Amino acid sequence: MTLQTPGKVIIVGAGITGCAIAFHLARLGHTDVTVLDRGTLGTPLGSTGHAPGLLGRNSPSASMAALADDTADLLTQLPAVFNRVGSIEIARKAETANLLERKAATARGYGFEAHLIGPEELAALVPYMDVSGLKRGLYLPDDGTLDARAALRGLHEGARDAGVTFRENVAVRELLERDGRVVGVVTDEGEIVGDRVVIAVGIWGAELLKRRGIALPLFPVQHPYFTTAPLAVLDGASAPSRHPMVRDLENLFYLREHGDRLGFGWYNHAPALAEVGALAEAEMAFPARGFHEVLSYDLFPVLAGATIEKKLNGIFSMTPDGGPLLGPVPGQPHLWIAEAVWVTHAGGAGRAVAEALLGLELSIDVSAFAPDRFAAIPEDVRRARSLSLYNDIYAWPAA
Repeated sequence: MTLQTPGKVIIVGAGITGCAIAFHLARLGHTDVTVLDRGTLGTPLGSTGHAPGLLGRNSPSASMAALADDTADLLTQLPAVFNRVGSIEIARKAETANLLERKAATARGYGFEAHLIGPEELAALVPYMDVSGLKRGLYLPDDGTLDARAALRGLHEGARDAGVTFRENVAVRELLERDGRVVGVVTDEGEIVGDRVVIAVGIWGAELLKRRGIALPLFPVQHPYFTTAPLAVLDGASAPSRHPMVRDLENLFYLREHGDRLGFGWYNHAPALAEVGALAEAEMAFPARGFHEVLSYDLFPVLAGATIEKKLNGIFSMTPDGGPLLGPVPGQPHLWIAEAVWVTHAGGAGRAVAEALLGLELSIDVSAFAPDRFAAIPEDVRRARSLSLYNDIYAWPAA
């Protein structure tokens, strides 16, 4: 297919999604690109700066699995970003063990290496995990953990060095329209005109677009993440991760290593929407109640007495089906959306959006992620579905 020239592309948002789009556009030969951000690359304000950094590729959606797999391949090419230490999901109950069997079959169907293992093998992989109550685990050795900020730097530097323009500390106030067509953006430093505008501002996407009467089905939610002080069980580790990340499907809990510290988060609490219009960054004060009441440390007794070094109440975006919003706004071919993209999928999503902007055949089918796919659903139903998915984050369709 012949490469098309989309003219000047303006990307609003220099988080990992915006930088991935710019990186892939440049790699494909198009560098007439300007990326705008109201923060700086060194201190990202959006969800990228707070991402826990777990990269698991398996998914009930083949397209989501492909986006994650593509992201892992891309981040492997960047220095000191991706730690291919593997992932583990554990089961105490028989029904969860059966689910792991289905997950393993799905993963193998995608061509991923996947192993169903018993308690002894689990203990060997993660020696500080209490496996006494476990039936089995699912181990994917090619998953891993990542440093989201290092990934952001690598993508930014690759795009910048290829000729993409980055402008920091520039806030976009609204879209610029002429004769009913989006022709650029209005910033606090004036107007910037372009041929395509890509909105990739994460949790603030709905706020920006509603100023032009565009309802984006994106709902920012709060999410807790703790980091411990250095732990003796990690023995002064300097590597970002040495053991697999672990996900507890029954308690909606996950854990990874940060050198000699452990980081963990959970979804086992009532979902809490975030009003983001006045927020300078994707973080809120940690609530005194609401997140802690059912938190269980049974898998990792070391956490029960651990000193907590940092509490983070980060914010990320949910949609009614848990998928990203990728592609042009219907009826406005010059306005594109790249929203609700997790770090796990950002590399693949960036590739898909870049290829689509250039009129190329897509490496990954993202037709299921069209921004208008919820147009017929009332706003209150969209919200309810999005929030319900927060507690079903590890759910899998019935066999």
